[in-house]
Amino acid sequence: MKDLFDLALPAKWFVVATKARKEAVAALNLDNQGFRVFLPRMRRTVSHARKISTRAIPLFPGYLFVKASEGARWRSVNGTFGAVKILTNGETPATVERGFIDALKARAGADDIIDFGVGLQPGDRVELIGGPFARQIGALATLDEKGRVTVLLELLGGCVPVSTTAQNLLPA
Repeated sequence: MKDLFDLALPAKWFVVATKARKEAVAALNLDNQGFRVFLPRMRRTVSHARKISTRAIPLFPGYLFVKASEGARWRSVNGTFGAVKILTNGETPATVERGFIDALKARAGADDIIDFGVGLQPGDRVELIGGPFARQIGALATLDEKGRVTVLLELLGGCVPVSTTAQNLLPA
């Protein structure tokens, strides 16, 4: 495991494909192997059996990021429980574009949950990601301190106000 943290080689971020809905399992097992793991998540409001709950789901379903030196034994990732393989360019692991992970981490909290509602202002174009109007784009009309929002959607030839929470919005 010493080669994972070899200071002579710069550490870079790589993408790991995971099994379906096993991102957290793969992250735990990779962390146990000494890899630095980043699994960005977002909150999603889910309605099931007349119960509404908010869950943290992966921002990139089926993928997570690991940081290691280029000389690391990265092939061990492919045999990790929960992981499918590290993404490669030919025979070498494909690196993540410089600054991408830093930008995600800047928006994430201590629990790696990214809050997209931060920084939204009335008038901004937003996309609904949950509920019956999921994938609809509209204009943010109101936003209060408790996270409740009103979005104006263009439906049936007019503007229809839809009430939801800031957690159900992405900037469009």
